[in-house]
Amino acid sequence: MIPDIKAVCFDFGGVIELYEYGKILPKIAELLNVPLADFRAEYFKHNHLTNIGNQNWEEIIIKAVKTFSDNTETESAVRALIHKWSTSKKLNTELLSWFTVLKQQGFKVGILSNNTSKLRQEIEAQGIHNLTDVIVISSEIGFQKPHKEAFLHLFEKLNVLPQETIFIDDASKSLEKAAEIGYHPILFQDNEQLKKDLQNFGILL
Repeated sequence: MIPDIKAVCFDFGGVIELYEYGKILPKIAELLNVPLADFRAEYFKHNHLTNIGNQNWEEIIIKAVKTFSDNTETESAVRALIHKWSTSKKLNTELLSWFTVLKQQGFKVGILSNNTSKLRQEIEAQGIHNLTDVIVISSEIGFQKPHKEAFLHLFEKLNVLPQETIFIDDASKSLEKAAEIGYHPILFQDNEQLKKDLQNFGILL
């Protein structure tokens, strides 16, 4: 039975904004010559300082890096890697074109992102806010994905129930509490896969 879906919501980085250079954490782990799982574990000890504390994300990455290598050469190499990655950003224009289609079909469209308050300025400068009903940013509400409170804030703003909501994210960690919270998760890989997954909910794009 296809659930009654009223809202389709998206992460920003890695879904709406793509990185042609690929994901940054594996690249840094490779540069450090440490297992990705170890670097991710260290990074996630600190990333709330950006997502909730509004601190500079690059400096949080460097804090994690220094756990494994505390020398200036490594830090410089990581900063150069981050610069190359950050300048590879591009908007997923095909996906953004679907927002209007979704709204025409009667769905509410939202964004929930773990990020600093600067993201709202970026979204507004790009005009993306005009395509959505709600934008929720972790640093503005004091909660981050995957925690229930972040999602409940999104549902409240949209005036929908968890079971009426699809949430799309490129990070499995952000979706790990979906069953507990009650929303329908889709792990984003690319637009074609997403379109097929939405078809399973009866949503045609």
